Amino acid sequence: MRLSSIAAVAGEGGWYVGDKPAFAAAASVNHYLVTGQPLTPGFERVREPGEIVSVLIQLSDGTVAVGEGGSVTYAGIAGRDPVFRASSGISTVEEHIIPAFAGASVSDFRSLEGRLLELSDRHGPFHTAVLYATSQALLQAVAAARRIPAASVIAEEYGLTISRQDPRVGVQTGDARHAGVDKALYREMDVLPHGLIKSVDDDFGHQGEKLLDYARWIMARIEQHQTRPGYRPCIHFDCYGTIGRAFDGDIRAMAEYIGLLAGVVSPLQLQIEAPVEAATQAQQLELMAQLRRAVGELAEPVPQIIADEWCNTVADVELFASAGAADLIQIKMPDLGLLGDSIRAALICREYGLGAYMGGSCNETDISARTAVHVAVAVGAEQILARPGMGIDEAACIVRNELRRLRHLLA
Repeated sequence: MRLSSIAAVAGEGGWYVGDKPAFAAAASVNHYLVTGQPLTPGFERVREPGEIVSVLIQLSDGTVAVGEGGSVTYAGIAGRDPVFRASSGISTVEEHIIPAFAGASVSDFRSLEGRLLELSDRHGPFHTAVLYATSQALLQAVAAARRIPAASVIAEEYGLTISRQDPRVGVQTGDARHAGVDKALYREMDVLPHGLIKSVDDDFGHQGEKLLDYARWIMARIEQHQTRPGYRPCIHFDCYGTIGRAFDGDIRAMAEYIGLLAGVVSPLQLQIEAPVEAATQAQQLELMAQLRRAVGELAEPVPQIIADEWCNTVADVELFASAGAADLIQIKMPDLGLLGDSIRAALICREYGLGAYMGGSCNETDISARTAVHVAVAVGAEQILARPGMGIDEAACIVRNELRRLRHLLA
């Protein structure tokens, strides 16, 4: 089977992109309306609807394979690519990718992605959104040509055995932290609420009292929903560095607080993402490693520390893994770009005995979310983020249904 044509189409992401430094500085938030001046290069407004590029590959038999990519929500910071513009992505595809792939055989994904990487090295680097979209389309094209699921293509080409254990599926409530929990409990999601604990004043509390109250509310809500006895979700809070800010970077104080929070949600597993945020990657590594060691000295169950900020590439994942800076590493797939890089990052986590969390962004689309399921299953990831959006229901539907379809096909 050969590639007959490639096209690139502008599209919309599943959520928004935001200028994080501007939010932290002086932006005014009124429901979804955000006013203020953008600070990060590339942003025209502090909050904007996300843009994506959709890459369509038509095969010689008429089959069309699709991949889609855009920026993560907080683009242009912590080592990430700048906010993505679809017009720029389309130009990259038309000028460089289409001519190079004309008539290419689509029997082998890794060689095709290798050609894409060579193009990016020669003419770019291409924005990670373009790499992400094109890589997905290439994988789906190979899967269509070979008439097997994309997860099987990955397993065969990387020498992997597909586990029968499904990854945990996590959701993110956004700022609708209470209604989102109810939705997640109705659906018995594996990991909740994510919660976006962004502000010390509004979300965390100067001694963490607001997050403790929220955690107690969640535990009470689980009882009020009369969930079945065997339902034991992980309680996951994305803290955006608020723990570090509230406790002035005091490792012991932060560890003691996380232990207190773990006690509130016990016997459920506590996951803390981004407890601290540093100005440089070196500082982030040091703080995360120190905090993880301190938290590890707490009584069971030991909370899981999840790395996110400053962990954007395969090399970054290996740095965090080798430094002992996390229990799980969020492999934020849109930031890595190439699916092969996400696969390699997950395998590095396994080598170091860490959990691989196939993360992403609320600004993704149904297409990229479904492909992420195949990657997660193929590499045996412990966890996957349901996306796109913050509505719970839509993301859960897309990711879980793809997971069920995939399991049926693999069986």
